[in-house]
Amino acid sequence: MRAINPATGESFGDEFARSTRDELAQMAEAALEVVDVLADAPSAQLAGFLDDFAMRLESDRDEIAAIAHAETALPLTPRLREIEFNRTTGQLRMAANGLRDESWREVAVDANNNLRSTLVPLGGAVLCLGPCNFPLAYNGVSGGDFCSAIMARNPVIAKAHPSHPNTTARMFAHAVAARDAASLPPASVQMFFDCANEDGEALLAHRGVAALGFTGSRAAGVRLKSVCDALGKPASLEMASINPVFVASNALTARHDAIADAWTASLLMAGGQQCTKPGVIFVSGIDAAARFIARAEHNARAVAPAVLLSESIRTYLSDSISAWKNVGASIRCGGNASSPGIRWEPTLLSVDAAFAALHRDLLHHEAFGPLGVIVICDSDAQLVEFARALDGQLAGTIVSDASDANTRHALQRALRFKVGRMLDEAMPTGVVVSNAMVHGGPFPATGDARFTAVGLPASAKRFSKTLCWDRCRA
Repeated sequence: MRAINPATGESFGDEFARSTRDELAQMAEAALEVVDVLADAPSAQLAGFLDDFAMRLESDRDEIAAIAHAETALPLTPRLREIEFNRTTGQLRMAANGLRDESWREVAVDANNNLRSTLVPLGGAVLCLGPCNFPLAYNGVSGGDFCSAIMARNPVIAKAHPSHPNTTARMFAHAVAARDAASLPPASVQMFFDCANEDGEALLAHRGVAALGFTGSRAAGVRLKSVCDALGKPASLEMASINPVFVASNALTARHDAIADAWTASLLMAGGQQCTKPGVIFVSGIDAAARFIARAEHNARAVAPAVLLSESIRTYLSDSISAWKNVGASIRCGGNASSPGIRWEPTLLSVDAAFAALHRDLLHHEAFGPLGVIVICDSDAQLVEFARALDGQLAGTIVSDASDANTRHALQRALRFKVGRMLDEAMPTGVVVSNAMVHGGPFPATGDARFTAVGLPASAKRFSKTLCWDRCRA
């Protein structure tokens, strides 16, 4: 396996080997041998590891960001070097603080019956599979799942994503140096680059692996979920989401251009390759919708073709647009691949409410890349109908004016059961790392609506189990 520069289509960097089933089993066995060490380690030791890891990453900020830029074509600055890098090291330090103050472990005491319960580690490794679109902040060796797993005192086995293996290798080297400096056993943090699907499933089945942390496509996530469900192992899965935007009629009439500007900017951010991309917008009112579409189309045509993260994303995007074309959707602009490298034109589709309802499966089908779908509703009542018919989503946005209060209230009542995060007048791209953040939602946005993948200490609870001491002596 070698990295590919998506801006040029050329491969570069080191070659990375695929791990065998036996090699993966050895990693799982090694992880199993250190679970007691991590469970009983002084908080200062584990916290010191995370703080030192963050410091080592920062000392190599320029080179890591440069490699990530070459592997993903995401903007070097401020996206990678400042915004995402700071988020990465910030999460590591938040996890360190969570180890120093473990009040989040939900201790419950019943003195009368000599009972005490609390959250404890899982007793095995967390297998962390990061996505392609955040090479630093969601990386299996440095991202949110990694931080959560270590904060919960579990060993980690991470898999490098094929879109950024050189970035992962360099970051892992710093993790190893910090791990060794903290005198933690080598199996506390392990990493591999690639494996056959069936060998990855065998790794999940190994007794040394206790849970899965995954961010990626719905197809891969559902397959992994079925494996974990059959094994009885927890799987934290962030998958597909169209993150719909609902625009009430009075707001659309009064602010169609401003709303179109905000939506297209959010839609096309990072080439439309954000898990919180607002892929579908529902607008109410035929005349105002026409003006909205004209402005959105103008904005999209002014943006250069986006560099996509991988050829597989371009293929999937092409297939998605072809599926819309095959059923007669109106292509407003774009719709074609571009060059050099792996690029795609900003693409907008528009359909009316009846058409959207008829092709619900396509409407709810997430497609990474610069693709947006506009659904033209006859009335605000149709907005509410679509909200009630949604699949589970990471986020949902309501845009309304004071005179749309009834519609806003009805949408809020519908969306509270459909999304993990509800926004008012704000597009969903951009997730603050905060203890109040929820980056989750009902299936198929995630595998379990009760949890969040962002925001410590809540996200660490995904990789913990509850233990009760019943009449046990100290």
